[in-house]
Amino acid sequence: MRKRAPIKPFIYQHKILTAIIFLMMTGSFQSVWAQSFSRIKIIKKEIHSPGDIVPINDSLVIPYVYTNKISLNHLPVPEKKQKFFDMLLPSVLIAKTHLDMMREHVEILARKKVLTRTDSAFLRPLMKEYHTDNMQTLIHRLQTFPVSIVLAQAAIESGWGSSRFFLQGNNIFGMWSFNPDQNRMAASSHRNGTKIYLQKFNNLEQAIRAYYTMLDTRRVFAAFRKARTETDNPLILIDSLKKYSERGEAYVDDLARLIRVNHLQKYDSCKIAPAYLKN
Repeated sequence: MRKRAPIKPFIYQHKILTAIIFLMMTGSFQSVWAQSFSRIKIIKKEIHSPGDIVPINDSLVIPYVYTNKISLNHLPVPEKKQKFFDMLLPSVLIAKTHLDMMREHVEILARKKVLTRTDSAFLRPLMKEYHTDNMQTLIHRLQTFPVSIVLAQAAIESGWGSSRFFLQGNNIFGMWSFNPDQNRMAASSHRNGTKIYLQKFNNLEQAIRAYYTMLDTRRVFAAFRKARTETDNPLILIDSLKKYSERGEAYVDDLARLIRVNHLQKYDSCKIAPAYLKN
């Protein structure tokens, strides 16, 4: 088997590669994500009615993860919008906190002169997922951005949680599928005679993770990744998301309008409440 390029700093390459292969074969290859999530005391909650969605009235947010979905279409528009954000924000903050934790750990490893086997076992799956063998690039790709952008895109792409792709496939960000081996759903429309498919996810958390990974790795979003190193102003950052939608500039205008009208920047200071974070 061809050896992978080493991580620098590096020690005992053949032993580390053997350990990584073992991790992959035993199903522990995704444990990096699991370990970070285990540091957050997640509260799972079913939704039977809109009243089960806990209102968010503080910048310190309790990490509720709602295990099912219901339609909010029967609610008055202002209440429908608020319930949508209240339902989604905790899951977005969990994913964002998780990425921040991983990034901080990679920054620590980048300062070490020698990596241990445990260090390399942590880095390998991340480097594979984020398509790089360079730690500085990995740190750059793990950088997060204002949640107001995430909430606005979710609202537009899912029709405020009413789309079939969200209700049946947890696809809240309208992510297409070009791989027939993916779990996916067929759309009713075509593009140039070609059938369109959208990804299907097991749960909302998986969809949010895929959304972040897509923006962090796809070449088409390189300008967005560069922009977020220069500013955290969501109204500036969204200008780099023209290629997220076929609508281009009109899509960005809709994002800006949604962020402003719904005062979404107030959520950018929100964090998981410290009481629900483990040391």
